[in-house]
Amino acid sequence: MKKALVLFSLCLTCLLLVACGKANTTQNEKLSSKPKIEGFHYYGAIPERPKRIASLSSTYTGYLLKLGYEPVAVTPYDAKNPVLKDKVSQAKVLSSEDQEALVNLKPDLIVIDSSDKNVDKLAKIAPTIAIDYGKQDYLNILTSFGKVFDQEKQAKDWIKNWNEKTAKAGKELKAKLGEDATFTVIGLYEKDIDLFGNNWGRGGEVIYQALGFKAPQKVVDDVFKAGYLEVSQEVLPEYIGDYAIVAAEDEKTGASLYESDVWRSIPAVQQGHILKVNANAFYFNDPLSLEYELKTIENGLKAME
Repeated sequence: MKKALVLFSLCLTCLLLVACGKANTTQNEKLSSKPKIEGFHYYGAIPERPKRIASLSSTYTGYLLKLGYEPVAVTPYDAKNPVLKDKVSQAKVLSSEDQEALVNLKPDLIVIDSSDKNVDKLAKIAPTIAIDYGKQDYLNILTSFGKVFDQEKQAKDWIKNWNEKTAKAGKELKAKLGEDATFTVIGLYEKDIDLFGNNWGRGGEVIYQALGFKAPQKVVDDVFKAGYLEVSQEVLPEYIGDYAIVAAEDEKTGASLYESDVWRSIPAVQQGHILKVNANAFYFNDPLSLEYELKTIENGLKAME
């Protein structure tokens, strides 16, 4: 009987110590106020300054890096992005399916797209922020992360600098290319051709929003609302403006299009007004990718005769 009482007392003491330890951890760790933000969904106690973020949506990795966070886990797309790959070289490359590996990394925050089917499972591993893609524009996303992590000034400073820099660049480029020059943003894949609007990556945010160039009216009508549109080779010329940005992952992608009579008949092609860019970087619209895209577009367009 005495042994049983002693064993019970020891167990009770251990439980109390664990509970106290957890309470102290919570008290010592400052939590985010979890501000109400359109498209941001919170699961669990979000730390204000997380130390071990698992960024499982490539859309948001560059935002986190810009605010000074080095994720412990990233997606395969981040590892391929020439802008980000060196910055995330120490991170584990995972998908939301790799939950056992994620548990072993002991993240204190997971960032994921809200459309991911594993959100509920991930939220059981660590506090999670799930974000609706497209609910906010590309600049507001940085401001929103700033609110969550109490870094609004840092976010606002970058946006102010971005707006000033792109306004100047837009003015210079329009002086060279013409105020009314139109642009089409194209994404090439092994078999498909997609056109992109002003908020779906591939440089659309830079060309249309930041630099202020226009799209052909047919692109505005058919592409902008949906964000993107798959088209055939035959109808592609109907959508091409004075200039085009073409995003592909490598030189081989789109080879059959480039060799076609349809492509060669397009005035922008004949005039050398096609800027080919690396899709692995241009997929994204985070601050680091945007800075790279702006520089690439500026240099490419200024080099055109």
